[in-house]
Amino acid sequence: MGKEGPPMTARPDDWKRLPFEEVVAIPYKAVFTRSQYEKLAQGVIPEVMEDKWFAYLEDHSVFLHRSWTGQGVYRFRIEDDGESKVVVEAYCAASVVGTSSADYQAELLDFLVHVLLLREPKPFPRPAHLKEPVPGVYQHAVSGTGLPEVVVAPRPWWKFWN
Repeated sequence: MGKEGPPMTARPDDWKRLPFEEVVAIPYKAVFTRSQYEKLAQGVIPEVMEDKWFAYLEDHSVFLHRSWTGQGVYRFRIEDDGESKVVVEAYCAASVVGTSSADYQAELLDFLVHVLLLREPKPFPRPAHLKEPVPGVYQHAVSGTGLPEVVVAPRPWWKFWN
């Protein structure tokens, strides 16, 4: 059964959410058109158990919380840049970055933004070190999706200064 009428816009109080704890800056950069920004502004309200994220726009920032726990995981701030909207800063929960890297979390955030908020297909960034007994289990646990995957290798240490 399809949804009727215009899409709902997610508001902060539409779902259980916990305040953000300690966060770490991540190198997420993005530029959005006005129509993409309108999609970001709609956010995401979970509807079924497989929906892993709750996302909303408030005060020019996008917030992403895990749907089951309410944990704040990602947030990024957007500013006008003429005809576009530009991400000027992005953060990830320190506890999450501690399990991988800031670079990987920026890749994963980019995937979530494109697939969940902009509704655009994009390969899932699977960490190079990940060993799964069944392919796709990690992707499903993180995003609830089953899209093609691309392996994301960590950057060599000397590339951090370039």
